[in-house]
Amino acid sequence: MKGRGKRRTEARRWFQQAVYDLKAAHWNAQGQFFAQTCFLAQQAAEKALKSLLYYLGKPRQALLTHSLVELIRHAQSDCSSLGDLLEEARLLDIHYVPARYPNGLPSGYPHIFYSRPMAEEALEAAQKILQTVQSFYLQMGEEDILRSDEQGN
Repeated sequence: MKGRGKRRTEARRWFQQAVYDLKAAHWNAQGQFFAQTCFLAQQAAEKALKSLLYYLGKPRQALLTHSLVELIRHAQSDCSSLGDLLEEARLLDIHYVPARYPNGLPSGYPHIFYSRPMAEEALEAAQKILQTVQSFYLQMGEEDILRSDEQGN
């Protein structure tokens, strides 16, 4: 099945980038770049969910959103445990714009608005989403999707 192989390849690419984004989010938290931490946590979760949608062969329309809540709704029928993570998805959705743009906030700018507790909460939410997607792949026997091919990192 050529289509299934392409879906698995895309799923792997997106999941590997999700893992890398989460790693970068942790690195930013260590450097006290909390707005960037929150945005990268959102991105990691988004890419993990899009990985799953690629794997499941969902229509392209389902992949066009940046909303984690919407992505979960598209995947929930195939991965019911995602339904337990809607609060985490909502929390991360909030960071998509304000963590990057001053006009996404009523005043000030992201660097002074975001805090360590906000970043830690975002990291925890993203980690839960990635772990749920990872568990799904393990249940499906798709360890190859999870295997990193980074060299020297």
